[in-house]
Order: sequence, then C-alpha cells, then structure tokens
Amino acid sequence: MLPEIEQLLILQDKDQVLRRLRNDLKKMPPDAEAAKARLAGATAAVAATKEEAQRNEVAIKSLELQIQTRRDTIVKLKTQQFETRKNEEFTALAHETARYEKDVAKLEDEEMGLMETGEVWQAKLQEALAHHAETEALVKEELGKIKQRYLNVTAQIKEFEGLRGGLAAQVPGELLERYDRILASRGEVIAELNGHVCAGCHMKVTAATFNEARAEKQIATCPNCGRMVYIAHWDD
Repeated sequence: MLPEIEQLLILQDKDQVLRRLRNDLKKMPPDAEAAKARLAGATAAVAATKEEAQRNEVAIKSLELQIQTRRDTIVKLKTQQFETRKNEEFTALAHETARYEKDVAKLEDEEMGLMETGEVWQAKLQEALAHHAETEALVKEELGKIKQRYLNVTAQIKEFEGLRGGLAAQVPGELLERYDRILASRGEVIAELNGHVCAGCHMKVTAATFNEARAEKQIATCPNCGRMVYIAHWDD
C-alpha cells in the first residue's frame, strides 16, 4: 500500500468520526424541540380540560341562579295566592306557581346532568395533570441528557479536530486539496477495490485502473466516482 494512501486512510478515519459527531450534534436541537413540544402538548391538554371543566361549572352556576330566581318567584306567587280573596285570581296564581315549579324541576334535572358531566371533567383533569407531571419529568430528564450529550460531543469534536489538523499538516498541499475536494463531494475519499469493483460507488473499474492500483507507483482513481482507490489484498 502506498504510504500516501496509508496516511490518507488515517486522516479519513478521523474525518468519518468527525462527520458522525457533527451529524449527532445537528440532531440535538430538533430532539430538544420535540421533547419541549411533547411537554407543550401536555400543558395544552391540561389547559383545554380545565377550560371545559370551568365552562361546565359556569353552566351549573347559571342554572342555580335560574332555579333560585324561580323559587323566589314561587314564594311570591304563593304569598299572593294566600292573600287574594278572588277565586279566579287564586286559580291563576296556582297555575302560574305550577308552571314555575315545572321549570324548577326541569332545570334541576339539567343541573344534575351537568354535575355528572362535571365529575367526568374533573376525572379527565386529574388524568391530564398526572400525564403532564409524568411528561414534565421525562422531558426534564431527556433535556438533561441532550445537554450532557452536547457537552460530550462538542468536546470530542474539538479533540478530533485537533488530531485531524495535526494529520492534515503532514499531507502534501496538493494532495490535501485533492483529498478535501473529494471529501466535500463524496464524504469518503479512499475506497478499497474488491476485485475490480470500487467499494465507494460499487461500480467496476477499468483494467488499467486496477493495474495502476496494484502497481502502487502512484495513487489510482476510480473513473466512476473519482475516489482514490487501493488494493489491500490480492491473489497472485
């Protein structure tokens, strides 16, 4: 194997590690936002459930007020009925009282239904609060892990960038420029030849390229993808 290829393979190994680390770093903000979105969803669910429960309570209060108003009216009607001396007026007041009593009975039935609904909403609220508490704890833990991962990865990137810089400084300028161009476009610069097939693009190279790589006099290039190719082993 050419010394240049050996040198570039070591450099490529560091670059592959850096690429994985940087890709991992890019995933962290979306991961953190996804975690925060889950908590926001749980918070919104609590708020929506509270709103429905409160709306139900307001409806109950409204019915209670209507019931009380009608009961007060019934008391007044019965007082007037007791004080009147006219049969027709007595009968009319009796009918009016009966009508208000029916209204009260109907409103009380509605109130009972709303109270049952209120119990359902309270149960849902407790469930939403429990889910929110659980989600909040999980998200806090997840964000803590992401933060720690960020610190670890940034430290590793700094370390490997230092190693990479030292290795790159030992590569001749023109060869390093060529390496960096292929790295930017392909992500992998050096590829092994498996038989006559480039491991980088999985396409067959020419016999001339294969023989050039086998001769190990100069760096051979895959005519298909432009990667630098080498032969690690071959059978005579």
